[in-house]
Amino acid sequence: MLCLAFIGCTISTNSSDVRNDIQLKAEGVKVKQAFLIFDENDKLVPEGNKVEVGQKVNLRLILEGWKATNGKVFLGASEKIATDEGNVMLDQQDLFAAYDQTGIDIKDAGGITLMAVITRVDRLFKHFEVSFKVWDKNSSDNVTGSYKLYLK
Repeated sequence: MLCLAFIGCTISTNSSDVRNDIQLKAEGVKVKQAFLIFDENDKLVPEGNKVEVGQKVNLRLILEGWKATNGKVFLGASEKIATDEGNVMLDQQDLFAAYDQTGIDIKDAGGITLMAVITRVDRLFKHFEVSFKVWDKNSSDNVTGSYKLYLK
């Protein structure tokens, strides 16, 4: 499983394998599961997506269908966190750039984890929207989506 941590998808489905009101769109790959867990204890984030300032939340994507070359895939991943008013708090363009030369083993590409954390709040917002994209740099295959986090 490939995990990336840092501080700072449209097919809607009601499937029990997609939780936390994650909105998804997938092209060329299949999303088997999508859900949020707390980083400190791997417990599922309850419906309502309420978190505390500084609490790390992991988006877990279980995917299949990436096209490998010699057992490797060349993925990119981006993540943006914005307030309900559209103020961008974080905008990471290619979180997997370090793998551009080596690629990622196909067995690790089936589980992608992206971390988000609200590090500070200068004033109250209704919610924070986390947008993400994971894509194959050698094809048009990708998964895009978003979810909202609410402060406790």
